[in-house]
Amino acid sequence: MALGRSQVVNMSPIPIFPNINSIPSCFKGILLDAYGVFWGGNLIGLLPGAKEAMESLVLQGKIVGILSNTTQLAEKEILKLQRHGLRQGIHFHFLITSGEIARSLFLEEKLPFATPKKKYCLFGEIHPRFASHYPIFQETSYQETLHLHEADFIYISIPHLNGEDQINPFVFHENLLQLKGTGLPMVCPNPDRFAHEGNPARAVVRQGSIATIYEALGGSVFYIGKPQPMAYAAAMKGFVLYQITQASDVLMIGDNPETDIRGARQFGMPAAIITQTGLMADRISQQGWEKAFGELCPQEIPNFCLERLANK
Repeated sequence: MALGRSQVVNMSPIPIFPNINSIPSCFKGILLDAYGVFWGGNLIGLLPGAKEAMESLVLQGKIVGILSNTTQLAEKEILKLQRHGLRQGIHFHFLITSGEIARSLFLEEKLPFATPKKKYCLFGEIHPRFASHYPIFQETSYQETLHLHEADFIYISIPHLNGEDQINPFVFHENLLQLKGTGLPMVCPNPDRFAHEGNPARAVVRQGSIATIYEALGGSVFYIGKPQPMAYAAAMKGFVLYQITQASDVLMIGDNPETDIRGARQFGMPAAIITQTGLMADRISQQGWEKAFGELCPQEIPNFCLERLANK
């Protein structure tokens, strides 16, 4: 095993490793975020070396799971990865999406507020480059309405303006201010505030930013996906199928401290953050290492840093 460097953050050293093969080998399971870890966005696809690194983990006997905040259903994501050469059983063992978790909650009607009308309004319109929200609600009791007075809640779709991703979430502020007047709760199926898209990739607004602004205005939001415990509990069910029953035996690897790292550490799962690809890489590039890490709360500080999942 290659030795890592260390960087002092909030008076505590964080070991830094160049890639997954150099990190301590004591973990039985590896749980990967997708965007910024092995996936560079729809216009980039797989990040260099990711396919080989994931196959190497499986060959070493590690159980590799993927936990993504995408609102696509798991089957659709598995097929997408297959088209890019990542195959279940060879490069990973299971995949869980926030969209899949949301669908289960809607099917079982386990929302934390009353839904007597069984209707929802969509925030925004369907994103032209992503599949719609319809599969999530298929065969559930909930139907979409265009009229806010008929709805029990607002479902946040992938935000955009005229088909274009945005980098500033406050372009949606006025719309959200009007929605706050309805008193309706929002369901946020992807707590990530930003995601990497484009080529070159850049951080663009996602559902978590909309939810954050709505909460700041006094609205109520129900979050699904990382960092919520339900997401990590769903991942652990996947590991239990391979006789891994303790969260401490699994290493979460992500690029987002607020969702990937915080959620894992609150669940009792060690976590590593990627520093040269994805969202944290953006922050380090813009703010410098000390400020980017210094702004994190204690639960967002990782156990390890990985420069990349794999060598370039």
